[in-house]
Amino acid sequence: MNAPLDLKLDKVAFDRWLLEQDRKYEWKEGRVVQMTNVTRAHARLVRNIARALEGRLDTSTWSVVTSDFGVEDSGTFVRFPEVLVEPEDAGPMDVRRSPNPVLLFEVLSPSSVDTDLIEKPAEYGTIPSLETYVAVSQDLTRCWVWHRDMETGAFPEKPLKVDGRNQAIRFKARGIALPLAEIHRNVPTLDD
Repeated sequence: MNAPLDLKLDKVAFDRWLLEQDRKYEWKEGRVVQMTNVTRAHARLVRNIARALEGRLDTSTWSVVTSDFGVEDSGTFVRFPEVLVEPEDAGPMDVRRSPNPVLLFEVLSPSSVDTDLIEKPAEYGTIPSLETYVAVSQDLTRCWVWHRDMETGAFPEKPLKVDGRNQAIRFKARGIALPLAEIHRNVPTLDD
């Protein structure tokens, strides 16, 4: 669940405030948004995605990071995607956000569907280094995929829908594919 708080902070104040919190929060145009605790299915999906990526990417070149590491723009949002892939040499170890993620994944929760399928693609599309954003369903073996056009640099308004355990998400720029069967391993869905 994404719950807006009655707390308005600029980004610098949010960063200071965030250091003292024991829960997960994001920041959107001056408003603090509390993120909910997740289900077992959600947690398994995140781990499955990270494991699948680590098994396919050269980990001396790419780093796969989960949940507590963020992305941002200059003044509109601070988000913490479930899984983020960035260059291994992306920068100092004491930073809290990636300046150049190439892949981002969010796992949908009932209360985050609109945010993850409408707001975040538009926000994430403004990150110049981002190649692909993927939203993963907990309830169905389904993913929504936004691939940046490698020739024009445009980020699509509408996603590609990938359905079924026999399908895979193909990441042309990385030369890999993630089977939905692997992403949804040990996570029963309504379409099983």
